[in-house]
Amino acid sequence: MVKICLDAGHYGKYNQSPCNKAYYESEAMWKLTEHLKEELLTYKDCEVITTRTDQTKDLALYSRGQKAKGCDLFISNHSNAVGTGINESVDYVVVYRSYKNKNNADELAMKLAKAIAETMGTKQAPRTATKKSEKGDWEYYGVLRGADDAGCPLFYIVENSFHTNPRSTEWLLKEENLRRLAQTQAKVIAKYFKLPKKTTMPSKAITPESPAEDIKWLQERLNIVLPKIYPAIPGIVPLQVDGDYGPKTRIAVLMYWDALGWGRHMNDDGKKIGVSTREALAEGRIK
Repeated sequence: MVKICLDAGHYGKYNQSPCNKAYYESEAMWKLTEHLKEELLTYKDCEVITTRTDQTKDLALYSRGQKAKGCDLFISNHSNAVGTGINESVDYVVVYRSYKNKNNADELAMKLAKAIAETMGTKQAPRTATKKSEKGDWEYYGVLRGADDAGCPLFYIVENSFHTNPRSTEWLLKEENLRRLAQTQAKVIAKYFKLPKKTTMPSKAITPESPAEDIKWLQERLNIVLPKIYPAIPGIVPLQVDGDYGPKTRIAVLMYWDALGWGRHMNDDGKKIGVSTREALAEGRIK
């Protein structure tokens, strides 16, 4: 199980863009964080918490970082700024990470920065950065200092381009783009932690005429259960997950029924997967 703590950065109406008065960093990053939480929860073995449950309520920087106690990853989402005016040339994505590069933090930071930059179509090269406190041997940013002190192994501030850049601001104002950005971040995180996607059991009987995605689900589940029942099935398992309900898939279904002791199904031709079989496959039953 991987536990992730997400932080929406600011609260209320904070950091209005000089490019478009409709944009507030606090509001856009709250939406992004909610979408990211939703996306991450589509992966198996992933628990997600957030530093706040109310967008209008503030919480001290250090306290937000401390919420990452017991978590494997802390991410605080932001949009950057160059001064207070409009700047059309600066648009890079930067991810701040441990200045000590704890647990090789730069690896995931760079992966996030590159993926976000590609999704947003920024012109300048993505990068990672660090900032150490001038007053001591600790992180400059309060949220990162809090997460570090809480024992979280990986902690980041993600600056999703600049809200002082007109193009980036317009891009971040669109809800569909924030969803795309959340999907991008979630994919990078899931790949890093090797989190597989959750599978949803098809709601209807699966036949050769079913949608390819339903047949792929059947093939994937058969590839999981059959090797546990029959250690070696030359020419049958693993099935090619191609969405084609062919002879090998039909034979694999008949073999699964036989393993479960559903002898009555052997009079069938293995071309219709009813609710009992779908439920058994979803549960991973092997006897």
